[in-house]
Amino acid sequence: MKLLLDLGNSRLKWACAENNQLHCGESLSNSDITQQILYILWRDLEPQKVTISCVAKSELLHLITAVARKLWRDIPINCASAETRALGVKNGYLKPEKLGIDRWLALIATRQKTTKPTCVVDCGTAITVDVLNSNGEHQGGLICAGLTLMKNALALHTADLPLTTASHQVGLAIETEAAIYNGTLFAACGLIERVMQKQPQNTQLFLTGGDALIISTQLTCPFFLEPNLVLEGLFLI
Repeated sequence: MKLLLDLGNSRLKWACAENNQLHCGESLSNSDITQQILYILWRDLEPQKVTISCVAKSELLHLITAVARKLWRDIPINCASAETRALGVKNGYLKPEKLGIDRWLALIATRQKTTKPTCVVDCGTAITVDVLNSNGEHQGGLICAGLTLMKNALALHTADLPLTTASHQVGLAIETEAAIYNGTLFAACGLIERVMQKQPQNTQLFLTGGDALIISTQLTCPFFLEPNLVLEGLFLI
């Protein structure tokens, strides 16, 4: 059995890969991760290898690695990195290793689902957009702040705009909190739909990440909701 870890900017998602099956565990907010919690979560597992996708701070990676060493003394631990080519996908970055590993793995996972052109959007702390053509060639991507980051920026850099985490009715707002909620949501949807308008008509849209569900409810284009693309990519490589 292999233990697969998707260490994002905000959350740790993990899964066990065994007998060609992926079994996902309970995800954790990065702010809640401690050695004790991870020890309790993983103490009954017996993996032969740990493979990690990490875009989080190095301190968190060191903590997780230390727990793995404590639980499974000599286990191989591998941090994945983006490559020039893998499993039918060609990296489009000028320096392939600079493409975020989470983006790379999501592209690999979607390529195994379809050979049509794809647009892969990770709706996390940052919103990343990456496009593959029908030949599996990465056409490039975009990055902008995610919903929470946009809200935080407004709260931090203005005098009168509050930080809001509540949900509101969708549409034009008549109170500030609702205006922020809808403004950030529509900004994310506008980015995605603008990119899709520029792609071939048969391009398939894949959404992943913590805010994928809420963003998907306001999109006008068809989509596939795939919450575990990064873990699936780790499993495949």
